[in-house]
Amino acid sequence: MTKTLIIGATGTVGGLVLDEAVRRGVEVRALVRDRERANLPGAVEVVQGDLGDREAVGAALRGVDSAFYVSPHESNEVEIATVFGEEAQRAGARLVFGGFHIEDPRAREAASRAIPAYAPKLRLAAFLAGTDTRPAMFSLTNFDQNDEVFREDIEAGSFPTPLHPGGVNRIDVRDAAEVIANALTDVDFAPGSYQLLGPESLNGEQSARIWAEALGREVVYTGDDPEWRKAFERRLSGRKLVDWIRSFELLGSAPIPTDPAEVDVMTELLGRAPRTLRDYVRDSVNR
Repeated sequence: MTKTLIIGATGTVGGLVLDEAVRRGVEVRALVRDRERANLPGAVEVVQGDLGDREAVGAALRGVDSAFYVSPHESNEVEIATVFGEEAQRAGARLVFGGFHIEDPRAREAASRAIPAYAPKLRLAAFLAGTDTRPAMFSLTNFDQNDEVFREDIEAGSFPTPLHPGGVNRIDVRDAAEVIANALTDVDFAPGSYQLLGPESLNGEQSARIWAEALGREVVYTGDDPEWRKAFERRLSGRKLVDWIRSFELLGSAPIPTDPAEVDVMTELLGRAPRTLRDYVRDSVNR
């Protein structure tokens, strides 16, 4: 039986990975800052500690076969990822990463110059990819689940997140969680870099229309309004607010096309076609 450590268990990606691992009967340990506020399933072994504390990280990794790492919204994200990668290597745990990674060094350097705000994220991912942990590095496109942060705005008739008119690939993180859980539990899952994505690219107006159809009311795309950041300021704070604004500045200014060949790979990894945004919204509205 595989035993795995989940980082970010109270967040979107880590939470869904944890749910999928528990559903499969995997023995799960979660490292959290506050045990009392974590509110995790009873089957999960909850360990309290800070990612910046090497001793706590080492203790959390002791005895696990694999570990999932997603970088938190912290100013010292490179330093804490370095600690985690070093300790995972020392513990002999397989490291699985979910976030933003560019494998090719030249492309990574070019992206860091073009988008300086992303340079630390690319640097930490490159470090983790270089550890002796048989790492599986998963890059994810724009989350369908991001819409939930703005659910009140959407239900009030406004879809406020900028998405380029040419379309941005959007992924249901439940699909990503299934693939990541495979990497955490299958010793034959090949190490390397993987792009996880949804089946199509959608712009803001198309996303708003899908929500409108599911809710049965008008939802207008407002991500092209110069004041779109105010909606973010109402829902987010701190470093997460800064990171999200930077991300959506990029998503509003550049399309993310969908490569059919990559969708084929995603389909193979899942064993089925990836979910559409319409699938996600239907499930969200009906739950």
